[in-house]
Amino acid sequence: MRGSRLLSRGAATFSLSLALVFTPACSGDDAGGSAGTDASSSATLTGGGVSISSTGGASSNASTGAMTTGGSTGGTGMTTGASAVSSSGGFKFDVGEETSGGSTTGPDDSMCPCAPNSDLIYVLSDDKQLWTYNPLNNLFVTVGALGCPTPNTTFSMGVGRDGYAWVQDTALVGLNSVGDLFRMNVSDPADCVDPGYTPGANGWNHFGMAFVSQSDINPCDSLYGAHWDGALGGFGEGVNVGKLGVFDEDALQMNTIGSNNYNGAELTGTGDGRLYAFGGVPDAKLIQFDKQTGEELEVISFAGFPLTQAFAFAFWGGDFYFFTEASPGQIGTKSKVTRLDYDGDQSLTTVNAGGPVRVVGAGVSTCAPVLPPG
Repeated sequence: MRGSRLLSRGAATFSLSLALVFTPACSGDDAGGSAGTDASSSATLTGGGVSISSTGGASSNASTGAMTTGGSTGGTGMTTGASAVSSSGGFKFDVGEETSGGSTTGPDDSMCPCAPNSDLIYVLSDDKQLWTYNPLNNLFVTVGALGCPTPNTTFSMGVGRDGYAWVQDTALVGLNSVGDLFRMNVSDPADCVDPGYTPGANGWNHFGMAFVSQSDINPCDSLYGAHWDGALGGFGEGVNVGKLGVFDEDALQMNTIGSNNYNGAELTGTGDGRLYAFGGVPDAKLIQFDKQTGEELEVISFAGFPLTQAFAFAFWGGDFYFFTEASPGQIGTKSKVTRLDYDGDQSLTTVNAGGPVRVVGAGVSTCAPVLPPG
């Protein structure tokens, strides 16, 4: 069963037990219809200048993939801050300059408008279902089953402004694991195709990934990757053990930007051009990278907060949301959600102690709000 795999991910810790890792899976007990509610509290942890507390949580299962608002927070909608809503429901950026004749230098469409629903956080469950997670009301909602033409479990996901995601699976090849790559419509995850990517292309076996805007004035995005070598030793941390790259969609390969100290990490990007990673052992870390050089710009270490065997994260509304196993060390455990108050006191708070699924990947496009809504 997929729920009993020891390797799953966004960038999960690799177990030395191979028997359970790469066998084709059936739908496990984490199926999309098993959503429930868990408002239990978790223990408070302190250390490294970061406090971790719990405020309970909630989960919901619905037949639609649209992110609902309201709930306990009373929210009624989401904004993107820097963008205006178009009549078609997408988002467009006004980047043209007015000429003396009253016209503009170019239409809004020329600057990578947002597709419908591209401001949502999307997560992959270990039974290959796509969900959304709403930070405003702390709810998970099912979108549907992935139609990617692969029998393997998923490894990572990056969501673009155009409403399509790149999804990587994982399979054991010899003594290393390697991932294939697929392109999926996030509004209809059954619409998932094989673009012809060659697993291991350009020496990249696996990668956590995310789209990042060019800058705070250019919303057009590119896909970045954080490499994992797929070796039996699992994910690690050390001098120059990892590398950062940017994806060439024409050549269908990840091109290396530079080395870094994380062999296996997840990535998330922002609409104003920032790139962040979630990785590191034994304690997890948030790392901001210079996307041009791979240089570390900021590192925040979370004492007492491990990656666990299945983890992912996303930036939304000025904060980070981490999806990690609620019971580390227990095979198939479902995920909790922890929020980093990044634009505030940088404390960690468990906002959902028991989600409905085990999250193995997450993605958010650069259409997500950069600042807190409202």
